[in-house]
Amino acid sequence: MAQSSQDSSVTKDGMTAAQAVDRIEAAAPPRPHDRRLHARGAVYDARFVPSGQVSRWTTAACLTAESEAVVRFSNGSGRYDADDRARGVRGMAVKFLDDAHKGVMDLVAATFRVFPSHNPEGFIDLVEALGKAGTEGGLADRAKGKLAAAGKFATVLAQHPESRGALKSFAGQQAPASFATARYDGLHAFVLVDEAGERRPFRYRLVPQLGEVELDSAYGETLPPDFLIGDLDSRLTTGPLSFTLVFQLADPTDPTHDPSQAWPEHRPLIPAGQLHVTARSAREDHWQQQVFDPTRLAPGVELSDDEMVTFRRHAYSVSADRRLAP
Repeated sequence: MAQSSQDSSVTKDGMTAAQAVDRIEAAAPPRPHDRRLHARGAVYDARFVPSGQVSRWTTAACLTAESEAVVRFSNGSGRYDADDRARGVRGMAVKFLDDAHKGVMDLVAATFRVFPSHNPEGFIDLVEALGKAGTEGGLADRAKGKLAAAGKFATVLAQHPESRGALKSFAGQQAPASFATARYDGLHAFVLVDEAGERRPFRYRLVPQLGEVELDSAYGETLPPDFLIGDLDSRLTTGPLSFTLVFQLADPTDPTHDPSQAWPEHRPLIPAGQLHVTARSAREDHWQQQVFDPTRLAPGVELSDDEMVTFRRHAYSVSADRRLAP
């Protein structure tokens, strides 16, 4: 699981992080100060209560002691006006905070079960295909967009056969009924490190206490297109909403470098703790400006040999520079 010597800001095919963001912007033109993906979202206060079941495998204080956190829930589209009632990716990003309310570790998860590709090119190709499928305008324009997307998807699958699993899973999912009733996966492999330096690869997921519930299409027609944030705000008036942070431990035969390959479900699933989402953050404007970076890790958690996640760090930096520019 040694890190690659290749510059992780440039893909093997020579695409830079800036070029990747350029293509994402072309697929779904953003407002200048929006995130290039997951444009619409809201930030909430939370508290993490550890289970004690992973303390023997890691020295990360934020995973072994109670800590404050903030959580950003989002529609995965790069368009701020994306329709929450439509099938698509939803995101849940968690930032663990220290006593000074500074971020010490980020979890970045989405409703995909595996990453759409094992390399950035495949992911960007899929973003472009989804952008065509979501073409705005009249019925004729949307029909043309769907036809163009079908051709683009066929090309993506021919060039990136590893994407079949992700697309099959995606095609079987409807829109979630609530941010509180969706499961979010971290997709990449990371490594727990204990006091003796022993390393254990793992992936993480956030499982809703309320269970997974999809949106009924007929009921969805009665809802506004941006209903998810309002729904979550309403649910929180009656008390916290909880998710279990679950670690899936790898077998030595499981690939840690390829996020497009799922690990068998019979691998050990360890509840690391409960994340209790309590209220809309009073410092939302501040946290909306921040980057939720999947490579921001606390001591006791390290990156694996997955180059895709390190490329994401560079792309997030490019996106942040652009959206935070004066």
